[in-house]
Amino acid sequence: MADDNDIRIDTTKAAVAGDTADTDELHRLGYPQLLHRGLTGFRNMGVAFSIICIIGGVSLMYGTGMNDGGPADLFWGWIVVAALILALGSAMAEVCSSYPTSGGLYYWSAKLAKRNRAAWAWFTGWFNVLGQIAGTAGASFGAAFFINAFGQMEGWWRTTTGTTVGAYVIATVVIGIVVTFGRKLVGVIGAISVWWHTGFAFAMIVALVVVPSHHTSVHDGLIAFHNGTTFHWPLYAALLGLLVGAETFTGYDACAHLTEETKQPGISAPRGMVRAISIAAVLGILMIGALNFAIQDYASEAAGTKTGNPVGDILVDAVGVGFGKIMVAAIAIALLYCVNGNLTSNSRMIYAFSRDFARVDDGRSHSLSKLLSSVHTGSRVPRLAVWVAVLGACLLGVLNLWSAVAFNAAITINVIGLYTAYAIPVFLRLRLGDDFQRGPWHLGKYSKLVGWTAVVWVVFADILFVLPTTNPVLTRSTFPYTLPVFVVVIGGAALWWQLSAKKWFVGPRSLGTPEELAEIERKLGRVPAEVAAAPADRVAG
Repeated sequence: MADDNDIRIDTTKAAVAGDTADTDELHRLGYPQLLHRGLTGFRNMGVAFSIICIIGGVSLMYGTGMNDGGPADLFWGWIVVAALILALGSAMAEVCSSYPTSGGLYYWSAKLAKRNRAAWAWFTGWFNVLGQIAGTAGASFGAAFFINAFGQMEGWWRTTTGTTVGAYVIATVVIGIVVTFGRKLVGVIGAISVWWHTGFAFAMIVALVVVPSHHTSVHDGLIAFHNGTTFHWPLYAALLGLLVGAETFTGYDACAHLTEETKQPGISAPRGMVRAISIAAVLGILMIGALNFAIQDYASEAAGTKTGNPVGDILVDAVGVGFGKIMVAAIAIALLYCVNGNLTSNSRMIYAFSRDFARVDDGRSHSLSKLLSSVHTGSRVPRLAVWVAVLGACLLGVLNLWSAVAFNAAITINVIGLYTAYAIPVFLRLRLGDDFQRGPWHLGKYSKLVGWTAVVWVVFADILFVLPTTNPVLTRSTFPYTLPVFVVVIGGAALWWQLSAKKWFVGPRSLGTPEELAEIERKLGRVPAEVAAAPADRVAG
């Protein structure tokens, strides 16, 4: 039996008050219902949609696309990448339907691996955690960027590295407080964010189509190719331009990490994942098309001479300063929604990963893991896990004071880490073949085709992310730091595994039989509110 301080929960609201079938399904996977199961499928999808943050992602990355390929690469590249991402998300959704737990990807890897389950779980978990922390950092930086842009447009302050980092830290901490104390707000914010992102995206699209007195030609809007890179190879520039879509489409694994808080998760979570990607794909291509045709002065707007951002400049030139300010503010708020979704998802991953660290049968206390896997009394939120995510993101943000290049490398790790974590369980599911037990949502006869398409895309994307983007390559300011930084981080996880973790980490483990888990939940209404005991010495088969 685990120490009585392992699990903290609001005992006045027993877990069995939720849908019995959902609780039974979680028992089958080996865990008691500790988190509050109050999210609908729409709100589950809303959190993932807010993390993709189509209006913020396109606005942040559009300038990169103007330089790396131009309108042709932005428009057609987005369509290609969106289709590949939809394949990846669909393959993940199929696995999610079979294993709806907060652990998500690393749990899937352990269950799908034929051999070395603990090792697969360990590395998938670390890829996922590190990628999510960097993802939060990227969203916070984007929010700080547009907050500063709005302040500068209003004449309130002058943007500097210090003001950007200050806004970054404040935004991350404030959203951390919301996630910590506003359990009910998570779903509400997720739902609102869908309408916010969609509404302002359409507002931008309509304004850019209707208001400007001049639009570019079809050739300039859809076919024109611009190689503004320092490389002389058009194909290389076009490949770099694919990063616009690739770096925008991340975070939809949130649907999986929120399954223990979602009603009918075996259907709602995978459906939400696919819908979030699909809606973002359509909105993204409409936004990019509208921006392409609204360009008034390519060179000036690509440089962001008026607002510090190409999209801001296009809006100001095409629609006017007033509407430009409104949209810059709307993008900043959209990115704050994105930070909220990232922190929520990241904390649930840390919580789930930690509860499988918090073993007691190997002679170790693992006190930190027990704390991180605790659920706070009353709020039903893993509060300490939330603040580990906040701290990790803030540390990355402060790195920007020392080196913008190093910070950008750390952010890129978000994409590599998440993509790799996404692909591992899909690969293992494919290798398992017909032995894979499908859930209620699946791809049927297209499962293998979609899955292998997804895996090949991730291998290609991971290579793409570490390619140099500026020539000459071997200088302090242009060296592609992403690969060495990534190797160091993952090398640390590998060293930890080899020297220590493989001796005690067994991957996802059952906390008891369904009867024992039900008994834990039944007792919650009778034990003191501060503590509840849970069996923790069973290893999942």
